[in-house]
Amino acid sequence: MKTSRFLCLCIPILTSWILTSCSQQASRAIVGTWEIAHLKITMLSFKNTDSTQNMEVYGKDWETKMKAKNIQTTYSADGRYHSLHRNLQGKTTYDPAGTWRIIQDTLIIQDTIPKRITYKFKFKIKKNQIEYWGVEDFDLDGKVDDQYYSRQVKL
Repeated sequence: MKTSRFLCLCIPILTSWILTSCSQQASRAIVGTWEIAHLKITMLSFKNTDSTQNMEVYGKDWETKMKAKNIQTTYSADGRYHSLHRNLQGKTTYDPAGTWRIIQDTLIIQDTIPKRITYKFKFKIKKNQIEYWGVEDFDLDGKVDDQYYSRQVKL
């Protein structure tokens, strides 16, 4: 009976400690600047129609397909981030910024510039690569139904 109580108390504490430790490791690993190596987006009910649209681009083809420089996202140790978008001439065209945090296996990004939007992505970091996947409103049709996948490499 005492062993059961002991285990009931210890298991949640150990689980919490392990998850916190993993989140701290991931938080340290994510700090730096990242660039997209592969992006795949499936937009269901594209622009509120009954059609689905897919977008897929690899980093090596980014400038040709996207007609812009590859996006560079920088995560700072203080929990701030920005995501630099530039045209082919190198001029900044969009630079959303805000805060980030990790809770277990989820990266939560809170845009504060230009407007307040929260994104939640499952993620996995392996050495100098990070993968994100989640659902968002990529086509801006008011429905959070677009499947997002991105693999990025650390610069």
